[in-house]
Amino acid sequence: MPERVRIGIIGCGAIARYTHLRGYAQLTDEVEVVALADPFRENLNLLGDMHSIPADSRYVSYEDLLARDDIDAVSVCTPNYLHGPQTVDALRAGKHVLCEKPMATTVETAMTMVEAAKDTGKILMVGFTHRYMKHNQVTKQLLDEGAIGKPFMIRVRFAHDGPYESWAATTDWFFRPEKAGGGALLDMGIHALDICRYMLGEITTVSGQLGTFGKDIALEDTAVISLGFGNHALGYIETGWSSKEGVLGLEIYGTEGSIVVDYTTPIRIFRASTRKWEEITDAVNDSAVAEMRHFVECVKSGKQPLTSGEDGLISVKLAAAVYESAKSGCAICLD
Repeated sequence: MPERVRIGIIGCGAIARYTHLRGYAQLTDEVEVVALADPFRENLNLLGDMHSIPADSRYVSYEDLLARDDIDAVSVCTPNYLHGPQTVDALRAGKHVLCEKPMATTVETAMTMVEAAKDTGKILMVGFTHRYMKHNQVTKQLLDEGAIGKPFMIRVRFAHDGPYESWAATTDWFFRPEKAGGGALLDMGIHALDICRYMLGEITTVSGQLGTFGKDIALEDTAVISLGFGNHALGYIETGWSSKEGVLGLEIYGTEGSIVVDYTTPIRIFRASTRKWEEITDAVNDSAVAEMRHFVECVKSGKQPLTSGEDGLISVKLAAAVYESAKSGCAICLD
């Protein structure tokens, strides 16, 4: 492999522009973006011009991009329903893959993706960018060090005004069940489910309720989820697209203290031993750069990523269980 990892981008929408390409652009000593693919010429040329991609390296067909032998890895940044087939095709073409979340719209498709990575020996990483936020990495370190004793409860709130306004989708696929696979739960809630696993361990039971309050769409824009963990801890998630003033943060309670995380302010930790609140002020980074750097490191070293295909599969299983719970009105136990 050359000194710089050669990257192809499949899908030239908002997530490619504002996360993947922005992240890679800060890693020019380690990465070279050599090609783009998107069926819409307008998107293709917009990002191609922004990142100086030659005209003959801008493809309407992603298969043409995958046919190149000078591409080591790809970012899959397309609508949800395309993640599965495009990731499997990329892996079978000998490329490492960073796939946006949710990795798939069904458990079966996610399993196929994981199997393809195993069969080909290539890296499959899922874009759970919240794990790469320094707020969350510092919090995880505090938990591992026993800073608040044994954690027994987590509350996560991930809400904003979604594709309605803040980063308005240029197409309507977000609101079409057959393409999105789900609404705010699969978009925002999948991050929250992953962060809960990252912080407290495996989730064994879920109970969910869904609603639609912001617009007349065929998908949920709000979800609340109760969780049970294998270590007997409890959790609660509030997530949605209908918040007019977004909330991104979490609270974790332990036997010896608590941690409060708001992505816009310093981490706050309460220690029972001192009965005082402390602030951690240096827990800030650019998570897009951190995520892309980690992917590149995994491609170069062959190590498994922090957010692996298996992590993506588990999160899809959890989301499917929440949908089942909301439909049946019953809690769902997972193996």
